[in-house]
Amino acid sequence: MPPHYRFTIDRPSLIQRLYVFLFILLPGACWYWGNGLSGDYWYLVWLAPVLTLISPAYTDRKTSFLFAFVACLMGRISWFVYLHAVVSPLLAGLLTGALAYAFARIAVYSGVQLSTRRNWRSLFAYPVLMTAFEYLVLTCSPDGTATSLAYTQSDVLPVIQIASLTGTPGITFLVSLFPALCAFCWLARQQRTRIFQTAGLALLTYGSVLGYGLYRIHTPMPSATLHAGMVVLDETKHRTDQQDSQQQMRAVLADYERAISAVAATGTQVVLLPETAFRLTPLTDSLVMNSLRHMAKRANTRLIVGLADYSQPDANNTAVVINANGNLLTTYAKRHLVRGFESEFSAGQQPGLFPIDTIQAGIAICKDLDFPGTIRDYGRAHTGVLFVPANDFRIDDWLHARMAILRGVENGFSVVRAARQGRLTISDLRGRVLHEAKTTIGNQAQLIGTVPLSVQPTLFAYAGSWFGLLNLIVAISMILSYRRQTPVLHVTS
Repeated sequence: MPPHYRFTIDRPSLIQRLYVFLFILLPGACWYWGNGLSGDYWYLVWLAPVLTLISPAYTDRKTSFLFAFVACLMGRISWFVYLHAVVSPLLAGLLTGALAYAFARIAVYSGVQLSTRRNWRSLFAYPVLMTAFEYLVLTCSPDGTATSLAYTQSDVLPVIQIASLTGTPGITFLVSLFPALCAFCWLARQQRTRIFQTAGLALLTYGSVLGYGLYRIHTPMPSATLHAGMVVLDETKHRTDQQDSQQQMRAVLADYERAISAVAATGTQVVLLPETAFRLTPLTDSLVMNSLRHMAKRANTRLIVGLADYSQPDANNTAVVINANGNLLTTYAKRHLVRGFESEFSAGQQPGLFPIDTIQAGIAICKDLDFPGTIRDYGRAHTGVLFVPANDFRIDDWLHARMAILRGVENGFSVVRAARQGRLTISDLRGRVLHEAKTTIGNQAQLIGTVPLSVQPTLFAYAGSWFGLLNLIVAISMILSYRRQTPVLHVTS
């Protein structure tokens, strides 16, 4: 058993300085870069908790908690600018601290189990507890699932395929199992038989999941496709002071019509515009809607357009679908509104569905995609493609686009998403990004691409977050069944 040292603050020794580096700075750096908003260093999330899980074997629990809390707090700083853009500084600070606190409690509890029991149950303590915690957030949070570790893996295709069975909790479990396995192998390094027996179970889990992921990725895609285009004008065109009068609105409509005509000339069957592309008022309502109908007829294509509709007493953030004959097919109202930014709108209640030839298509708006339960409605309706008008916060362009793409993996459909101040993406039901463009700096962008059309219902679409619920039940059982651990005896070096 490794020697234990009592960590004291008053007289820092060489070993104590080493502890600060190993248990705070190194994990903190891994969390900061790995759990950032770009997905560039996704692999660091697999490594970040390793030393934190080992620390209870070398320090007392209070010190281990301090190490874990500070390390995670350092990592969460990478999100603070984004959170500050979405909520107040106070709320951003509270949320950052709360997530760090939850992680520290889970990590220390799991680390104690690893250092004292060193069996297969202790190996699974950390992934079970992390998955259970994320399931509670997924279920209870009014702001969606953006903080999930699963989204850091969005570009790792073999890993994210498990979401078609389990949703994001399955990805979180995989990401959390690896550091627990590393910590277990270190702490039980002198017990090779136990390592082989216990680690074999974890490796079997990874082998099964990655085998399923590779099989799903290489399964031939259907031949049916849709030629789609997206248009997003310069962000200045969407400002309220540019759409107040009929004259101003005509100018914006003319700019959009030129761009739509250019995209439609390539043979696109659908052209998608972003969230709240036009602001409807009693003064401009008829002008905008009549113009959009004429655009669709002249371009001979379907139009999907996001609107800020203030023309009625109850304002809505809506999207309309207009066919190539200029007829209105459906109107959809955004179901999940951004707190603090969309309080003037009333939330919608129903999914938006419409046909494209023989394929069922759907429409959802921006933040709706943060809620897996909401998007399951489209999976259960056998949707083949989901269109998403969106408006991002610039700094979250990669994250928010990938969250939407993961909803497609969960439910088995392609996703076409056009965002102001974000990204334009076309992705298939495996999560592959087929086409992508950026409007992150408020620039104009157009994107044209082929969208695979397929109806492939998934287990997640029918069963929901069953895996997260299972982990919550196991976590409760685990906590109740474990006896209260007595502190490990430490010797002063």
